Amino acid sequence: MIRLPSSHAAITAPLVASSTRFPGIPIGKSLLDGRPFHLSPVLTSDRTLPSTNSLALGGLGSGKSTTGKVRIRREILHHDHQAVVIDSFGEDSEGEWGALTHSLGGRVIEAGSFTLNPCSAALPREVREQLIRSLIAAVEPDALTYQSTHALQHALNHPKATNLNGLVDALVLPEDGRWPAAKLAEWGEGVAIGLSRYTEGSLRGLFDGQDATLPPTDLPILTFDFSRLDRNSPAIPSLMAAVSCWAEHVWLRQSTAIHRHLVLEEAWQILLSPATSELIQRLLKHSRKAGLSLDVLMHTLSDLGDGRAQDLAKLCEVAHIGRLNPEEAAVVGAVLGLPAWAVAEIPRLAPGQAVWKVGPDYVDIVETVRSEEEARLTDTSSRRRQAQEALAEPDLTPVKEKEEEAEEEDGDYEDHDQSLPEPIAIEQGDVWDWEMPPNVIDTRHYDVIEAARQGRCNEAADLAALGERQDITAHGINSDQAVAWLSTRAKIADLCGTPETAQQLRATVTHMGKEIEWWTDESTSRARTSRPVQNLRRGDEATRYRHSHG
Repeated sequence: MIRLPSSHAAITAPLVASSTRFPGIPIGKSLLDGRPFHLSPVLTSDRTLPSTNSLALGGLGSGKSTTGKVRIRREILHHDHQAVVIDSFGEDSEGEWGALTHSLGGRVIEAGSFTLNPCSAALPREVREQLIRSLIAAVEPDALTYQSTHALQHALNHPKATNLNGLVDALVLPEDGRWPAAKLAEWGEGVAIGLSRYTEGSLRGLFDGQDATLPPTDLPILTFDFSRLDRNSPAIPSLMAAVSCWAEHVWLRQSTAIHRHLVLEEAWQILLSPATSELIQRLLKHSRKAGLSLDVLMHTLSDLGDGRAQDLAKLCEVAHIGRLNPEEAAVVGAVLGLPAWAVAEIPRLAPGQAVWKVGPDYVDIVETVRSEEEARLTDTSSRRRQAQEALAEPDLTPVKEKEEEAEEEDGDYEDHDQSLPEPIAIEQGDVWDWEMPPNVIDTRHYDVIEAARQGRCNEAADLAALGERQDITAHGINSDQAVAWLSTRAKIADLCGTPETAQQLRATVTHMGKEIEWWTDESTSRARTSRPVQNLRRGDEATRYRHSHG
C-alpha cells in the first residue's frame, strides 16, 4: 500500500496526540508520522479509556474485518485473552471467522447445533424472564404489554414451566391466581402465540429442549456461525439473545481468562433488534467491571438509523473507520466527534488503512500490517477477488520489473515481533510503457446501470463499489475514472428511488471541479462499443496520488 507522504500530514492534519504511545499488541504503522502503532485497550489507563469497547466501520473491501481478526488473534496469542464471536457473514456456507478460529484451537458452532432452555432452573429467575421476553420480542414485539407480562410471570411459576413447551401450556391453560384464569388466558394469548414459533413453527429446535447443551467456556476462541441463516430471519436476534445470556451468566462467570472479547460481525443485524439491543447496552455499560471488551464490526452507522441503536456506538471508546463514501464519512464524523481533516481522509483510504480514534483526543491514520500466515487466515473474500481478477486489466509488467518488485517485498513480518516493515511506495520514475490492446472494452458502468434498471439494487451497488476501488487503485482517488463512478452511483440512486443520495453524489463531483458526463439512456446504450479501457501509466498514477494528497 502507498503511504501518505510526511508533507501531507503537515499540511492537512494537526498531529493530535501524535507522541502518545499505547501499550499492547502491534497493529500497524501511522501514516501521519511513520511510527509503529500499538494498542491493547485493556492495558491502557482508564483515564484515557474509560471502557475497552471498540467499533470498526468500513465499506466492502476496506479491511475492517481483517483488522478485527488480526487484533483478536494477537490478543489471544500475546496476552492469553479469550474471544466469543457472533459471525453472521461469510461465503460458501462458511462464516468469516472459521479459518482463524480453527487455527487457534477454537470451535465453530453452527446455528441450530446447540440448544438453550430459557426456563432452566440453572438460570436465575430474572434472567429466565428477560430471555423469554427477548425471544417474544424477536417474533411478536407487539405482544408484550403490561397484561401479557403479568400473565407470563404467573405462568413461569407453574410446575409445568420447566421448558418452553410447558410454559406455553401454562399460558394457554392457566390456573387461578390474583386474577381469574379466564382473564390470564386472554392476556397471555399473544405471548403464547409468539412462543409457539419456537415450539411448533420455523424456529423449532433452538429453545424447546428440556436440557441445555451449553458450549464450553475454556477455549481460546468460540465462534457462533449464523452465516447460513437468512439475514432477515428472527432466528438471528433470538439466537443472539440466547448467546448474550450464556455469555453474561455462564461464560463470564466460569472463564478464567485475564480478559474476554465478545465480537459482533455484521453487527447492524443485532443492534437493530429490540430483542438484543437492550442486552448489548447492558454489556457495554458494565464491560470493564466484567473484564469484557465488546468489539463491533459493521459497514456504517447509517445502517442503524437515528434511534437507540446508533447511540450504542457512542459507548465505544475505540473506533477505526475504513474507507466510506463522503456522505457516510460525514455521518460517522458527526457521531464520533472526528476532526474535519480526518473525515476528509476517510473516502480516500486504501484497503487496510483506517482513521483511528482512541479515547476523546487521539486521532491517527493507521495502516494494518499482516504476516503471510495472518493474510491466509483472514482472507475470506475469494469471490470478490475472483470478480476483481475477471474484470482486471492484463498484467503486462516486464518480467525483470516483476523480479525487482518481488525482491523489494522479500522479508516478511513475523507475528511475534514488535517491529513492522516500511510500506512500499511507488516511485515516480516507474512508468508503464506498454500499450493496451485497442479492442478492450470497459462495460462495467453499463452492467451496473442495467442491474439497477432490473431492480437488482444491492448487486448494482456492490458492483459499483468494486469498480470504484479498481479505478482508484489503478488511476488515483481524484482521477476521471474514479470520479466517473460517482456519476454511476448517482444514476443507481435515481433508479433505486433515493434521489437525495443522487443529488449529494452529483454535488460532490461538482465540488471537486470535475466535468463528468452523467449517465443517460443514450450513453448507456453506447457503453459496450465506445468506452475503451484507458492506458495505465504507473508513474502518472503515483503523481496523481501525491497531488491529490496535498
